Amino acid sequence: MINLEAASEPSGYTAELAKLGLRPDTLRQALGASNTERGLCSKRHSARIAPGIYAYNGLVTSLSKQLEDEEWERVDLAGVLPIMLNGSTRVALGVTSGNRLTGIREGRQQPSSRYPKGELTKKLVGRNVPLGQIELLARSAFQVEEPPDELTGYNLWLMLVYFDQEKKEIRHEVSLPERLSAKGYVKDWYARITPPDFYSVDTDDFEIDSDDPNEGFGPPDVVPVEPR
Repeated sequence: MINLEAASEPSGYTAELAKLGLRPDTLRQALGASNTERGLCSKRHSARIAPGIYAYNGLVTSLSKQLEDEEWERVDLAGVLPIMLNGSTRVALGVTSGNRLTGIREGRQQPSSRYPKGELTKKLVGRNVPLGQIELLARSAFQVEEPPDELTGYNLWLMLVYFDQEKKEIRHEVSLPERLSAKGYVKDWYARITPPDFYSVDTDDFEIDSDDPNEGFGPPDVVPVEPR
């Protein structure tokens, strides 16, 4: 099991990301691209959820471009859900909007996804195992009753992102979900890798009137899993 306290320190954060095949600079550049794309929306003329949609697209695009040269492969599950795969570490990385607890630690409180997830994410999270058991997951990947797919044998990690308009910062973490709540929110985690600091944003480059910049960030994932 990951040392969650150590993951909050700079050296621990870098080391734990490296185990997944990720680098802090990759994530920070993706957050910067996300904020740049969000800023392209007109404050007066854009659709209400446009900033979140732009921000999500900027993050996914940047991650895809950066990781394609680092042993990662991009797949789009059900044609709508972008996932990055690392065959060496058996990590599948998705992106989702989180709540205000994203990237920070407040006692026993944990973050949750902003939106409820559908059967596709529920199925993938249901396959996750605690750290230290990933080799067992890979060995038993083809012993499941259902036909294998491109994520069989992988742990699904999520990069949670939260735009804090009041503090003018973008918080994130890379975490391994354990289960979904009865209402479909991801809110229990096997492990959380939180950064030592946050992506700061200039005040003049962050305001989107009074709208919530997190709204519309990422697909709600209500895609049903079709029977084979």
